[in-house]
Amino acid sequence: MIESVEDKVLSPGALAWRRLRRNRSALIGGIMLIILYVGTLFGSFIAPHEPSARDYRATNMPPTVPHFFDEKGTFHARPFVYGMKLVDAERQKWEVVTDKKYPINFLVKGAPYKLWWLFNMETHLFGVEKPGRIALFGTDSVGKDVFSRVIEGGKISLSIGLLGIGISLVIGMFMGSLAGYFGGWWDTVIMRVVEFLLSIPSLYLIISLRAYFQTEGIFGIGRGGQITSTQMYVIIVVILAIIGWAGQARVIRGMVLSIKEQDFITAERAMGAGTLRIITKHILPNTMSYVIISATIAVPGYILGEVALSYLGVGIQEPQVSWGIMLENAQSTTVIKNFPWLLMAPAFFIFITVFAFNFLGDGLRDALDPKHRK
Repeated sequence: MIESVEDKVLSPGALAWRRLRRNRSALIGGIMLIILYVGTLFGSFIAPHEPSARDYRATNMPPTVPHFFDEKGTFHARPFVYGMKLVDAERQKWEVVTDKKYPINFLVKGAPYKLWWLFNMETHLFGVEKPGRIALFGTDSVGKDVFSRVIEGGKISLSIGLLGIGISLVIGMFMGSLAGYFGGWWDTVIMRVVEFLLSIPSLYLIISLRAYFQTEGIFGIGRGGQITSTQMYVIIVVILAIIGWAGQARVIRGMVLSIKEQDFITAERAMGAGTLRIITKHILPNTMSYVIISATIAVPGYILGEVALSYLGVGIQEPQVSWGIMLENAQSTTVIKNFPWLLMAPAFFIFITVFAFNFLGDGLRDALDPKHRK
């Protein structure tokens, strides 16, 4: 009885937040996403090395593990890494050199970078003095630090998901509202376009649009086959948004068809409210719970879309880095067998990201669904 009284006092938003806090999986997913996005936001500072920097003296080096206890069991207050020695250059076999210890220093001077593309900085979160090298996730075939590349790749893979779903939701809400509210030929034309887009296999459409944009260009971008990394990023976002808005529009249309027949909408019309006011002030706000849930659950699809494009070689290209490129570089059986960290690092972060979004999306759905109110 006490809980029901509190429910009457709290606002719908407060009730949803309370239910969300009680959902452990949703909280875990949300915390994981905060860590991922904050980590990529400060990625250049966190990464100990420049992601594209090559070191042919440290090719295919396995991960260096930070230690607090040395081989004799002595505790060290400052963590350290052991030195690594290449014992078989042909097979790229390394061994740990326990008599060489390199303490991990914090807030060290390293490769210059621009934080948030604005501030020139040289300070990195951690590092070791030369000739030591710290590579938490190992290095690749040309000596690039995998940990630094995973963080840098997250900037592209994670941001593409947010930008793609943001654009597709705006288009989907606009088109779905037009089709649902006005009906008639608006509904017919928009729904035929939606059905056409939904009937096309998305992967083939992505590859076709990418090839078209590369040869013909889009808004002056990419004409003649010359596409920069930034332009390719824009093109992928546009492609994913073009594909994604159709499903959103169809659901929004159905919701608008139902909402526009409600008594409060009829009352607004009787009071002389204009169409724009009815749509923006009354109809669309009543679809926001679906929009929030849909966006959260749909973001992994956009991230996986970029990963698939880059993995197939038609997405982000070197020297830019994304999780898809890292998977593409680690697809051979030789790499998987001898240098598994090249595959496991990006795959792990993709796995964590997808599950975190799904956990949070399920929690938001339960929190915003009136049927779950006690």
